[in-house]
Amino acid sequence: MKFSEFFDIWVNENYYKFGVDIGKKGDFYTNVSVGYLFGACLANYFIKLLKNGEISSCCKVVEIGANSGDMLADFAQGIFTLEPEILPNLELIIIEPHEILRKKQLETFKNRFGSEIRVGHYENLGECLFDEIFVISNELLDAFSCEVIEADNMLFVDSNLKFHWQKADQNLLALAKKFGIKKGEISTSYAKFALQLANVAKKVRFLSFDYGEFEPKNEFSLRVFKDHQVFSLFEISNLEPYFKNSDLTYSLCFKQVKEAFSLAGFLMLKFKKQNDALVCDFGVDEILSLVLEKGSKQAYENAAKQAKFLLSPEFLGEKFKFIEFLKS
Repeated sequence: MKFSEFFDIWVNENYYKFGVDIGKKGDFYTNVSVGYLFGACLANYFIKLLKNGEISSCCKVVEIGANSGDMLADFAQGIFTLEPEILPNLELIIIEPHEILRKKQLETFKNRFGSEIRVGHYENLGECLFDEIFVISNELLDAFSCEVIEADNMLFVDSNLKFHWQKADQNLLALAKKFGIKKGEISTSYAKFALQLANVAKKVRFLSFDYGEFEPKNEFSLRVFKDHQVFSLFEISNLEPYFKNSDLTYSLCFKQVKEAFSLAGFLMLKFKKQNDALVCDFGVDEILSLVLEKGSKQAYENAAKQAKFLLSPEFLGEKFKFIEFLKS
């Protein structure tokens, strides 16, 4: 089978489908596992856009790739803290194809808010039709399947989980040439997703945080995370213990993402390192100041610790990038 099929079987049809633990008890850390601060920053950004007239009061908030639902719950808590009067009329939605995850997300909201704040579900984008949406995602795009190429060859996987190379098809080679990719991963899924997203609403603002660089690095980045250990996919001699039971991911080439969204009618508004975006656009310092003013010393120390993980180059601050698109 092509590597993209193998990737989907591993990641989307198995690993993420059952609601993996992320953070200390899981295989890896991401922005949401650091704590509530990341979601509060998203809420602060939404409020800024609302006050500036860049989004309207009827704009719905949509998360794609929500896993447990904690990021959207953190967002809701942030709105409640910063601008509670808008919360009763704010519609929160998760796009979630997997029933197990939908139940987990509903449980998250019930445990945190009772019946005070609710979240709606759609199984896929094809069910949706809105006027205006504000779409948030964290490590969504690196769960999209990819092919792997080296020169004129592409990667295949046999029934024994062994890799072998064959001549790549001309369409894939043409795409690789377009982006300057001679070695590494290339996704053919972004274009379909961007087009689907463009068709669900008259106005769409899409925000995403993910690992990668804008230009291709021309190296293999596929890696496996298991119990907070990371392995290069090609260095694992026996894949059986990891297959479907650990996280398989790769670094994005955001140039591919921009092209896909541009073809679907989106304008790229921003592309930044995460720490730059959180400071300059999302107002992480404003949140910290509020916690210092209103909260306890312990609450501020906790928030400052979260900020360190989100902003520091040695943690998530520069490894993760922020990208934002608008279709209006």
